[in-house]
Amino acid sequence: MKHLSLLLFACLFIYSCADTTQQEKNLLNDILKVHDKVMNHDEALMKNKMKLDTLLKQKKDTTIVKELSGKIASADDAMGSWMSKFQPDMTGKSHDEVMKYYNEQKKQVMAIDSQINLAIDESNKYFSTKKIK
Repeated sequence: MKHLSLLLFACLFIYSCADTTQQEKNLLNDILKVHDKVMNHDEALMKNKMKLDTLLKQKKDTTIVKELSGKIASADDAMGSWMSKFQPDMTGKSHDEVMKYYNEQKKQVMAIDSQINLAIDESNKYFSTKKIK
């Protein structure tokens, strides 16, 4: 009976370890999916930045163009900063430490995604009202 209890305990322990590792992998995958989504917007972000820079050189609507350009630069800088600081390798960290770090990183990258989407949307709306292609 003792052997059966010990075997059951060992199986539960191994299962719980595998489950926590899977939770960590799933959360990391969620972060990377948001990152990939954000990176897909990079081309639109840079394209809009170039259009705004051209308008600034032409001295057209400089106040709004500077504001929109600043939002794009800020969003791009936020993504670059996040990418340089993100540490996916959590070797030697406890499950709680890993989950806390990954959850914080997921919140940050999601906020950056929103920031980038807003910068693109606002600049696209400006371009459409001014009929700029």
